[in-house]
Amino acid sequence: MAITRDREMSDIQQNDAAIKSTDVLITPKAGKEARPLMEGHTPKPPKEKNLTIIQKLCYAVGGVPYQMTGNAIGFFISIFFLNIAQVNPFYSPIIILTGKAWDAITDPLVGFFVSKTNTRFGRMRPWIILSGPFGCVAYFFLWYVPDISDEGKLGYYFILYCSFMALITCLHVPYTSLTMYISNNQADRDSATAYRMIAELCGLLLSVAVQGAFVDKYKVDDGCGSTNASVAVAATISPLALEQGRKAYLYAAGTISAIFLACVLTVFFGTKERSDVVANKREPFLPSVKMVFKHGPYVKLTLAFLFVSLAVQIVQGNLALYVTHSLHMEQHLSLSLLVLIAVAILAMPLWQFCLLKIGKKTTFAIGMIIMIPDLFAQLYMPGNVIGVYVSMVIAGLGISVAFLLPWSMLPDVIDDFSLKTGQRKEAIFYSMYVFFNKLAVGVSLGLSQLALALAGYQTGACNQPSSVALTLRMLLSPFPIVCILISLLFLWRYPINEDRRKYVQAQLEQRRAEAAERASKGRASNGTGTSSSSTTEISEIAENYPTSREQLVCTVTV
Repeated sequence: MAITRDREMSDIQQNDAAIKSTDVLITPKAGKEARPLMEGHTPKPPKEKNLTIIQKLCYAVGGVPYQMTGNAIGFFISIFFLNIAQVNPFYSPIIILTGKAWDAITDPLVGFFVSKTNTRFGRMRPWIILSGPFGCVAYFFLWYVPDISDEGKLGYYFILYCSFMALITCLHVPYTSLTMYISNNQADRDSATAYRMIAELCGLLLSVAVQGAFVDKYKVDDGCGSTNASVAVAATISPLALEQGRKAYLYAAGTISAIFLACVLTVFFGTKERSDVVANKREPFLPSVKMVFKHGPYVKLTLAFLFVSLAVQIVQGNLALYVTHSLHMEQHLSLSLLVLIAVAILAMPLWQFCLLKIGKKTTFAIGMIIMIPDLFAQLYMPGNVIGVYVSMVIAGLGISVAFLLPWSMLPDVIDDFSLKTGQRKEAIFYSMYVFFNKLAVGVSLGLSQLALALAGYQTGACNQPSSVALTLRMLLSPFPIVCILISLLFLWRYPINEDRRKYVQAQLEQRRAEAAERASKGRASNGTGTSSSSTTEISEIAENYPTSREQLVCTVTV
């Protein structure tokens, strides 16, 4: 049926009010080629608003609970178990390693169930608000010392540790997956990730400050600091010091739990999940995991992250004991840890600038290489105040990169996966990523405590045998260096450089633009009574131009 040009333009405007101008092709009678009717600037999809600073901050504080509690556990759980709770040295690795084995089950399972969740509050946020309060309770009682036998303590801490690990997984897996839902804009996601890393490092700083403040406040002199060697060697922690130490750790746990809950409420009420053009295809758990691990870039990045996490976690887990028993500088412990974390926070903008200028992969490698000479120096480090603080500054630079870059690179891997497969599965990606990070924590703490037990660590003693001091030096030097070198090898094989990242981002933006155009045309045709023949023709043309980002072609029969 023939129509006039005025009627044609009226129909187009009614069909899609969002399209300001368009290229229109008139399909003439059979046998003639299509010719352009009019030219104008091509339409663009609705532009998503950038995240505000407030939105980024509300998202960022959600990472504080995981890092704050994890840091307190990483730095202090060994010395708490051995000196305060006085758990048998051979029971401590059983608690930690078995707890991480439980984590091996919960991380991917939680990721799978999160991917199946869909509520009016979103997919990720309900998990955060439901698991957070219970996680606070479990964390608090993890630092309580019951008056029971050694075997009873084994059971008590095993149950509390496993419970907390499961609950923090239910919080952290959906929270990290939320990165892909707060914005479709890669620059926004990178910026939000940087905010999150700064917040997490502030959580680390806060945990050390809170823990150190309470420990220092309730510390009593019981002869461990005596200059008389015979007294110091024979001394054990007094009942008064033990009671005050238990009180200090419990008060610190209560304070951290309160901050934990405040952060959970902030991220739940201060963030909003956004939809994405790439949908998740519902598949069983094992095929989903298998599909994710078939993606080469993810495997290489995960292995690089695993080994650098092993290096960082084994240093973190033994640093307090190293400063106390190898350097004999316990009085500088809290301040040295604060210096390390403060440098890591202050260095974050520097590394963010570097990744924008030279790329994420190169920045990651530089940060890891910086740590190698500093770790090697721990073999021969004397109990020198200046040397210790210089070492902490260098370590802070490396730890800053280890926190920022792996999490900033993961969204690039997910985007690459979605471009190739048409699916996201971000919950599976993040849950396995979190699992390998926790695996590093568990392995490092478990092996460390086993090594100390074999070296003859004496629970409750002020001074330890020289074999313990040597074991701590070995744990802080050769083992982390080997892990970093292996991490650099996998990073070298990681294929997503800056050119590939920009290409993937452009292709996904193109798909979003096309989806927005098709959705807009569909809504307009359903609401304005457009003829079925016109709607069909428009749909067919949209399908025939799947790679066109901005051009909308409307076919009109003349």
